[in-house]
Amino acid sequence: MISALFVIVMFVLSFVFCLIVSMKHRWLLWPIMFGFAFRLLLMFLDYYGIFAPPGATGDAIVFTRRAYEWSLLEWDRLFDTFNYSASYVYSTIGAVFFKAFGYNHFVLPVLNFLAGLIGIFLTGIMAYRLWGRRPAVISAYIMALFPFAAFNSVIALREEFSIVVFLLGVYFFLNWVSGRGTIWIFAAFSMFAVALMIHPGWIGAMVGIALYLGYFSWKTLVSSIKGGATTRQVASKFLSAIALFSVSILIVVGSGGISLAKGITIGGDNKEEGVEELIESRFESEGRGGSAYPGFVAKGNPYTQPWLIPMRVVYFTFSPFPWDLRSPRQILGILASAMYLFLAWRIYKGWHQIRRKEECLALMFMAGALIFVFAIGVTNFGTAIRHRTKFLAICTLLAASSFNQLTVRLKRH
Repeated sequence: MISALFVIVMFVLSFVFCLIVSMKHRWLLWPIMFGFAFRLLLMFLDYYGIFAPPGATGDAIVFTRRAYEWSLLEWDRLFDTFNYSASYVYSTIGAVFFKAFGYNHFVLPVLNFLAGLIGIFLTGIMAYRLWGRRPAVISAYIMALFPFAAFNSVIALREEFSIVVFLLGVYFFLNWVSGRGTIWIFAAFSMFAVALMIHPGWIGAMVGIALYLGYFSWKTLVSSIKGGATTRQVASKFLSAIALFSVSILIVVGSGGISLAKGITIGGDNKEEGVEELIESRFESEGRGGSAYPGFVAKGNPYTQPWLIPMRVVYFTFSPFPWDLRSPRQILGILASAMYLFLAWRIYKGWHQIRRKEECLALMFMAGALIFVFAIGVTNFGTAIRHRTKFLAICTLLAASSFNQLTVRLKRH
């Protein structure tokens, strides 16, 4: 009874959140309401067995079952299951809610439901600050209605929970980049740390952030040496960048061997396998499963066949291609492929604006590192589609640079 009441309260809170957001930002009314309705429909279809989102019948069941089993433990033993470097930290979070409110099929999905709506809001607000109202509306619609982003919001997977925490970090980080104050970068890193605990795949973003902070520090130092004006704000950003660059390097290098679950491990004390050997090992066996990459992409020597790495990046970012489809269900993947091709095209069209904004440079470092790390470790397009949703918001923010130029032309006959 308490668990059912909790689910109802969370649905009401989600709707109230949509109303509050749309009252403050009226241009967000329809995108976030459509996002609410679409997710509600998907949850209904999944519950009654009409359509199961990818992952609902496999990973989500495993996470939920483990969370339920752990919820039967005493509180001290329950918290002993917490392991920030393990994929099942999400089950520990779920176990806390199950123990507090009781078991209900919707307890974990409804938390992701609210997280998905917050993700729409954050993407829209960041796009508004970068490019204005029209690109922000289009960006919000993409986050609201793109099926694979919505799927994460209605099933018990850790992706949506980690994505919204990471987007909060990105929001704070862009505030720092735009010069709104040093405090924002520390708030950003606290969010990045939490996202990393929930899903270690975000270590790829930490690599990109470290690269950006190193680049920013070097650029600021060179400008100062050449006699450029150094204001108190610039000096403060420089010092905080140096400090956080050191922290991010420590996180990446000293992460205790955090695994990305697809064979990529960053950090730790493993000295037997260097970066070159690690990358090479990802090309030693062909992909498995019904959505596996073709053999000429999955297997080979990336050093004697240097085209393999860029080909793997292309496959990770834009697959499946028509020749990869092996079942009618996989046709849905074409929507994912079309979306990222569209975003890549809009990034190309808006490149002259992207290169002028420091915030966009930071986003590109993050997106580039995430794509490279996951591209090396993934060998089937089903997994690629799921991981790509992690940086859908970042790619959308970059693509929004040219959304003002979008027009729909209808021919008159």
